[in-house]
Order: sequence, then C-alpha cells, then structure tokens
Amino acid sequence: MNPGPIKVVRAIARLNVGGPARQAALLHVELPRRGFETVLVHGTVSPGEADLEDLLPASRDGVVKVAELGARIRPLDDVRALLALGRVVFREKPDVVHTHTAKAGALGRLAALAYNLTRRRSKRCLVVHTFHGHVFEGYFGAAGSAAVRMSERLLSTVTDRVIAISPRQQAAIVERFRVAPANRVRVVPLGLDLGAFLAVGDLDLRLRRSLGFPEDSFLVGCIGRVVPIKDVGMLIAAVAVASRGLPGLRLVVVGDGPEREALERAAVDRGLGDLVAFTGWRRDLPEVYAGLDAVALSSRNEGTPVALIEAMAAGRPAVATSVGGVPDVVEDGVTGFLVPPGDPGRMAAALVRLAEDPGARARMRRAAREAADRYDRSHLLDAIDGLYRSGLAARR
Repeated sequence: MNPGPIKVVRAIARLNVGGPARQAALLHVELPRRGFETVLVHGTVSPGEADLEDLLPASRDGVVKVAELGARIRPLDDVRALLALGRVVFREKPDVVHTHTAKAGALGRLAALAYNLTRRRSKRCLVVHTFHGHVFEGYFGAAGSAAVRMSERLLSTVTDRVIAISPRQQAAIVERFRVAPANRVRVVPLGLDLGAFLAVGDLDLRLRRSLGFPEDSFLVGCIGRVVPIKDVGMLIAAVAVASRGLPGLRLVVVGDGPEREALERAAVDRGLGDLVAFTGWRRDLPEVYAGLDAVALSSRNEGTPVALIEAMAAGRPAVATSVGGVPDVVEDGVTGFLVPPGDPGRMAAALVRLAEDPGARARMRRAAREAADRYDRSHLLDAIDGLYRSGLAARR
C-alpha cells in the first residue's frame, strides 16, 4: 500500500432520514481521525423526504453533491450520475471505493470497475458495497425483482467485500438469493451515536400533552418513512382492534411520505381520529422517545431499522414484524415482541399484552438498553477500519 492516509471515496444515492445516511455521514466524519482521507458523494432526496445533510461538516469539506444521483431510475440522469462519479473516482485516485444503497451501489461500482481496468494491480482500489436492506423482493414485480437480483450478482463479481448489516441479511444475500459468495460477505452491524438516546430517562408527559392525548394514555410511536413497504396501514388497523379492549391506547406516527395523507383519512374513517396523530418529521427524537411507552414497526421488509435501535437505547420496548434483520435487533420476549408481517390481529394482541404488563415493560426497558450497546459507533468504526486495511492488503 502507498504510505500516508488511506483515501476513501464513498457514494450514497441520497442523505434521507434513515440508517444508510447516518452511517455514511458518521464514517465520513470519524474515519479521518483514524488515518483515512474521505470523499463523500451523495445525490438529491426525493420529494417529501427529509434530509440529513446537517450531519456533515458545515464546511462541506470532502463532500460532492451530484444532483442527478437519487433513488429513482431515470436513464438520462443515471448516465450523467455515472459520469460524475467516474470523474470523482479518477480525480481522487482512491484506495477504497465504498458504496451504499442500490442506485449508488450500481453506479459507484461501475465507476470503480472502469478505474481499476486502467490501473496496474498495486494501484487498484478496493471495492466495497454495503447492503443496508435489500430490494430483491417486495419492491418490484416478479420480473423487476429478478432483474435486480441478476444485476446484483453481476456487480458482486467486481466487488471485493460485501457488507451485510445483520446475520439474517447475510444469509439472504448468500443462501436465499445467491447474490454474492460467502467468502466475500462480512457482517458489520450498524453503528450509531446513541448518547442522546441513552440519556433518556423516565416517561415524559409533554409529548402526549402536545398531541392532545390524555396523560394516562398508553402511547405507542411509529418512527420512519410513511411508504408502502413500512405498511403503516397495518399498524393503524392493529390499533383499531387493540383499542376495543384498551381504550387508553394512542399512536403517534413520526415521519412523512407519499402515504401519509391517505392514512390520515383512513384513520378518521375508522373512527380513530382521536387515537392516531401524525406529526411529520421531527428532529427532537430523544424527546419523542422520552414520551413513548413503546415503539411499533409494521414493515413488510427491513434491513436493520434505526428507529428500533434508538428506541432500545432510550429503554423503550418494541412490537415489530419479524422481517429482514428485525429479529437480529429485537429479541422476542426479552426486548420486545415479534409478530408476523401483515397480521393486525397479532400486532394488536402484542400491543395489549405489553400495555397490560408493566412488570414486563420494566424488564424489557432494562434489557433493551443493554442490548443497544452492540450498535455503538465505536464497534462500526473498528470493523470498517479493519475491513479496509485487511481488504487492501489482500487486493494489492
């Protein structure tokens, strides 16, 4: 390897609210303290999404924004984004190209391939891709999902290290969908700055007061994007069922997205207008968690949900669907309850069970806070540091 700092070009489609953006920003800010030089390339958030660009240095040092790079497939913009990424890679001459999210993963790895084809072996970059979740099923029709799987298999042939963020995701990538061989896949859990959430104390009544909910409510929070894959409609249906035997149940949805307006109408139509509140995006998430008794997640597919990790750090138990990497985060009966996806009856039963057993909630609060330690940012930084250095030694 060349002496001096190890240079990393990192690419992500957009810095929208969620785990991928938080991890990319954290690595960009923290790795220079460990002997790395980093450049972060990111695109534009979609309409209705909140962005996390405030996590980056105010100076924007080492940050390149490519307007054409984003989540949606637009052939002309995608070609422009590929050329822009190629220009960054050829200009920076990186030791590592690390991509996050599907779009940036495809374009960034193609740019890295073009770069490596023009370099002798000792000068080629290590190519790394992180699957924060996956779009192998559930997002497109059968033909679209098959095309995605095929393209990822091809891209894996030019990828030196594939990172999965949970053991179950690793199994899906290697065994179920056969996207990459086992010898190239590493598990590196998400790493987050959890200090503000670990500082959350006992129940704070200010949130329910601000929402107009009774102080003795059992308040459940759903934090995240309001999009089809999150299936917030199922959660609202579960609240409708659970509230028949638990009249104090209330739900607050913290987030936004294309389904919000329709779901607000659906809640009113179900007679739940006084039980369900939508706040849109909020930045004061520690204060939000402080006001909750529990957190719910109703997704049909997930990678590693940041909201559940933050809830655990704040000592809030979860009721969540057992999909993707969720069972690697929530231990059923210990830090929360797991239920099947698309089953409002089972979700309702778990919410009622949690509400009616304060002793179980207290035990889960303690266990959740202890379990959150494995997602501390120090573990992520150690793992990525080691992966880059060992990967480069093997690559060159």
